[in-house]
Amino acid sequence: MNGDARIPPPVLPGIGAHDSRVRLDPDGIPWRAVGKLQATSLNFRQTCTGTLVGPSAVLTAAHCVFNRLTQQNFPPGSLHFLIGYNGSRYAGHAIGVKLETGLGYDPSQPYATVGSDWALITLDTRLGSADRVLPIIDQSPEVGSTVMLGGYQQDHPLVLMADTECRIVGRATDTSGRLLLRHNCTATRGDSGAPLLIDQAGKWRTAGIDVTARLGIASGLAVVLDEARKRF
Repeated sequence: MNGDARIPPPVLPGIGAHDSRVRLDPDGIPWRAVGKLQATSLNFRQTCTGTLVGPSAVLTAAHCVFNRLTQQNFPPGSLHFLIGYNGSRYAGHAIGVKLETGLGYDPSQPYATVGSDWALITLDTRLGSADRVLPIIDQSPEVGSTVMLGGYQQDHPLVLMADTECRIVGRATDTSGRLLLRHNCTATRGDSGAPLLIDQAGKWRTAGIDVTARLGIASGLAVVLDEARKRF
């Protein structure tokens, strides 16, 4: 083998030829409401991204709270949420006390039921203040709307990375007819559960949560949150 030969980096879904993500301050607005979600059991751990949509309510993806080894959801007490996380420090920590997932979501059929791939975690501590909550919008955003998407991703797990200049490029539905938003934001594994953020009249809101990405291109799907908004 040629001594100068290099092993190419692994191909990650949701990242195209141009990586438009930037590192952000987790204490800056609106990212102060976005945190790292860690689910742990005796023999398994997984991490995703979550968002404070209420003082003690965190929104994430349903597949993020599913333990594929036990084929059951993680108990709420094994769900840890960190805000202001930046590798060696964090601004706040809370543990789940209640867990609800989207009606109709089936982990054995994740793509068929992807429109219900959301979970709402009630925390044991009120972490959300006025500037640390990103409420869910009350209507579906228009195709073409400018959005942002960011979280704690597989290739940068200790820092908050985001695509701050992307768009909603279309709509889709799962097999049950539940609506999804198609976006062209750069994001990969670990960003599941991250908020698709939209500016409404100068205030940032959660338009959806990221749940899946396409291989080799900056593109993914976000769940529309009409059902989740009615839970609290």
